[in-house]
Amino acid sequence: MTDEPFPADETRVRQGIAALRDALSAGRDLHITYRSADEGTPVVPGGHGVLWPPLGRLPKRVRGREPLLEQLRTLLGAPDGRVHVLAGLGGTGKSTVALQLADIAVQARRPVWWASAVDAAALSDSLLVLAQALGADDAQVDAARTGRLAACDVLWQALERHRDWLLVIDDADDVAELETAGRTVRDGNGWVRGSRSGLVVVSTRDGDPRHWGRGAELHPVGWLSKEQGGQVLVDLVPWAGDITEAEALAERLGGLALALHHAGSQLASPFAQRQSFSGYQQVLESKGTAVLGGTAGDVDDRAVVGRTWELSLAQLDAAGVGQARGLLRVLAWFAPAVPIPVSGLDHEILGRACDSPDPAGVVAGLEALLSVGLIQTSLPAAEGATAEAIAGVMVHPLVAETVREDLDHVETDRAVSAATELLIHATADLQVDKPAHWPAWQKWWAHLEEMLNAAGPLVREPVLANLVCTACVTATMLLWAGSYNASVKISEAALKRLTRLGSDHPVTRPLRRVQAGAYQFVNRLAEADRIYRELLSTASDGNSMESLEIRADLAVVVAEQKRFAEAENLLQELLRDQESALGADDERTLATRYEIARTLAGRGDFAEAENRFRDLLRDQEAWLEPQHPATLATRYEIARVLVQQGDRAEAERLFRQLLKQQQQVLGSDHPHTRLTLRALSGLNEGNIP
Repeated sequence: MTDEPFPADETRVRQGIAALRDALSAGRDLHITYRSADEGTPVVPGGHGVLWPPLGRLPKRVRGREPLLEQLRTLLGAPDGRVHVLAGLGGTGKSTVALQLADIAVQARRPVWWASAVDAAALSDSLLVLAQALGADDAQVDAARTGRLAACDVLWQALERHRDWLLVIDDADDVAELETAGRTVRDGNGWVRGSRSGLVVVSTRDGDPRHWGRGAELHPVGWLSKEQGGQVLVDLVPWAGDITEAEALAERLGGLALALHHAGSQLASPFAQRQSFSGYQQVLESKGTAVLGGTAGDVDDRAVVGRTWELSLAQLDAAGVGQARGLLRVLAWFAPAVPIPVSGLDHEILGRACDSPDPAGVVAGLEALLSVGLIQTSLPAAEGATAEAIAGVMVHPLVAETVREDLDHVETDRAVSAATELLIHATADLQVDKPAHWPAWQKWWAHLEEMLNAAGPLVREPVLANLVCTACVTATMLLWAGSYNASVKISEAALKRLTRLGSDHPVTRPLRRVQAGAYQFVNRLAEADRIYRELLSTASDGNSMESLEIRADLAVVVAEQKRFAEAENLLQELLRDQESALGADDERTLATRYEIARTLAGRGDFAEAENRFRDLLRDQEAWLEPQHPATLATRYEIARVLVQQGDRAEAERLFRQLLKQQQQVLGSDHPHTRLTLRALSGLNEGNIP
């Protein structure tokens, strides 16, 4: 790196040459209309003339943008005096929406102009060419070129003489490039202004309303659904497979318009090694985003999908928000397209990860990522919306994958360590047996699973150990919350990673217990039985706290396999040991009494089971709480044995009372709540639940 100014000057020279080239290109396309002084207002250029839009880039059909295009079509006929900004992540198809609108305007024989805002000098020259074509005085244009008049005023004086036009300013990713004569975009009196004479549309990655001012309306251009993306692929290569396969590939590509078109162009190549949607997806799974890297023939796809996002990060680096890059590296390890709760984005942890000790720097970095679309909120940020209204932030799947692949081992370890620390910190105060805490837990489990699967093989053992320990607690919560299949997935993913830590790691036995519990609830009873017995056989003390809990778990699984006599013997022996070691009022002792009563009911002794359940309920209400999930489970069993004894009216009354409590405490979707609903339905139909 040299201290001499020449490299910066060289850059400016290159920019000047580019601006000159663009201006000359615009000039070659200019159709000049000559008129005498008394001919009045000139004819508005509406043919293939100055700043003609690149309609050749428009696909045969634009999918998934119908509501937005209908709104813009209406505004085309009745401009509302505002600037309309198409904002979103690079590659979502903002320019395509603008092109489709331009084509609509062309078909309606309206004047249409298209200018690129990539470079301020080129934009200025292009818009002055337009002003001249619209009848601006040559002397004014010359004065604007030399800085004696504000060039934007010259343009707008000319524009406002005409009506029913469309002006598109494309690729305005850096709002600084739109500044002119000392006027920023948000001022509303520069190049970008609202008008009722015509419609101004801007495409940009900058979705920060503060940058655009009150005279602009932002239209988020997001990801396409798998159904919409599948149609895009079928439009491009109808012979490559059926709609189901196309939708699967579209979902894998995250509904990103640029990636969909890139995949379609690759599949359409006669030299493509895979010419089917399923084949392309297989290559994508094996090679990752490298398959999107493009070939020498990719000219109009901006060549490489990932580079569009690197440009945004480079732009933020240049703007002094370099911490945004470090923040994105952390967020990329959470589950893509799944909201990351904003409340869990601890600024101190993130600050260490992005070398920004000041919390204000973290906030600025997150806002910068949001403004360029590299992250997005899970709910649209409406004007005046509070922070509480935003459920979380999301990272697009391809952005996350590309960021991960670009990190070396040290960067990966640092980013995953921070992501893990965020997750642990966010869930530290949550209790697994508190129903009020379950919704908060459930917002995090998908992120934990993603970290286990994607980052587990890459990080240092201490980081992996933290992940696995968190997985053990999370899988336990999922059991309590009734998300049994999710608990199976988390426990299996964590155990897969435990091989690196060794079978004697302290979390191994608790995690296998949770796995067995999850198997039990999804009716994989034989596997659960085997795991419990293996754990007991390797226990150091048959009456240790851990052994007592495993004995309880095993007895329940034995009972669920209808081996009631064996189960009752195991439970009675366990109860004596628990009362001695834990006390009669311990929650685990109460749980064993519950299982003994269930075993009695299972072998048909309903009267004795009812007595045991009622005695247990009194103690639970005294020692736990009336609304505790275990107390509610006992209420269910009392109603159930009443049905078995023929007292259906009292059973129905108890079921209805219980249902209200379960809906309030557990939620309507909890398996226990649904079980009570089925019991009531069975009673009404004359069936015994």
